[in-house]
Amino acid sequence: MAGWSAIAGTHNYAVSGRASAEALAEALAEYGFAMVVARPAQAEGWIVCALDEGPYPVDVQGHRTIDAVGKAAARLARGFGGYRQGGSRCDPSMLTHFRNAPIVRTNPGARPPVPTVVIAPAPPPYALELTPDPVSDAHADLSGLDEVEWSELDHAHGPAEDIPELIRALARDDDNWDELLDELFGDNLLHQGTCYSATAPALPFVGRLITTGGLRASRRLDLYTWLVAAADCLPAGVLADAEPASVRGRAPDAAPWTPDVHLAVGEQLPALLTRWEAEPPATRYVLACLAALYPDQGRRMVEDVTAMATRYAGHRPGEYLRVAEALLRGEDTRALTIAEQIFGWDEDLDADWLDAPNVTDAFKAGHVLTCGTLRIVSNTA
Repeated sequence: MAGWSAIAGTHNYAVSGRASAEALAEALAEYGFAMVVARPAQAEGWIVCALDEGPYPVDVQGHRTIDAVGKAAARLARGFGGYRQGGSRCDPSMLTHFRNAPIVRTNPGARPPVPTVVIAPAPPPYALELTPDPVSDAHADLSGLDEVEWSELDHAHGPAEDIPELIRALARDDDNWDELLDELFGDNLLHQGTCYSATAPALPFVGRLITTGGLRASRRLDLYTWLVAAADCLPAGVLADAEPASVRGRAPDAAPWTPDVHLAVGEQLPALLTRWEAEPPATRYVLACLAALYPDQGRRMVEDVTAMATRYAGHRPGEYLRVAEALLRGEDTRALTIAEQIFGWDEDLDADWLDAPNVTDAFKAGHVLTCGTLRIVSNTA
């Protein structure tokens, strides 16, 4: 955003065909966008692009406001069978590049309704400690690793035959541990948030690296965090499909392999929770959030999580732990209310899906909890 005079951008909506694109473009222009264009999509259908000239201030308030304008317009788009399909943010001078298209509708000088967006003061951060951390000299139990038919499974880059050696290398705690972990998850098993046939079968061994491996706290923190990310793939996929599913009159679909992955993480949770007393605050925080994603199994930890939320009350981890506590108590509506309050101050939180149709409050609040967990654990001491 360096050098931008203000924020402008586009709001994109996908529709099924040209007739729907023409009708929606006309409606969006009447709604108040000075120009709306539409063109065929690479896949089946059309993309209707509303050019939002703004201007909006170059700050969090500006970004949140233009997002709110696009979200409000999406309600109109749903009446034409349309749903949000991304968009862009740019300096107002860049909008001229979007204006050539087969369908163009104009409403010179108009501006869509601009909702009032309030940014609340953020609570102070808190660096969660990774000490005390008594480390044992135990060796991870990887029995059964070679019994999995890895050659018949896939990850992001093809057959998964390299997965066993990556897991063994992590158990050895080699000097290049960080690179190996990123290769295992970031490159292979959860590449760009996508799950594969090899993802779920690998997770029990990742759990055992924590429970039997004798790894130091910083290593366990990384593994706990990847398990949270894996568990979130199911709700994230359902949330991503919520709007398309709604306009097509069906329930949101889970992304491929994500139900298996979600189940596989949940199966590790009982053994992981036995480590609660042994974990330092940073890893215990992630464990609390992981428990909240599986309230039926994690409910026995509710008083411990409540105590932890009280300890960090008034700080950012404490606010996210309030979401975890509410989910563990089965108070999903309260959890979502707290998540919405967090959205009011956490400028890094992308929460367009807080009002996603036909998705449970637990999935929405749990996704907010996951996003916060993945950021807060980067601020450890």
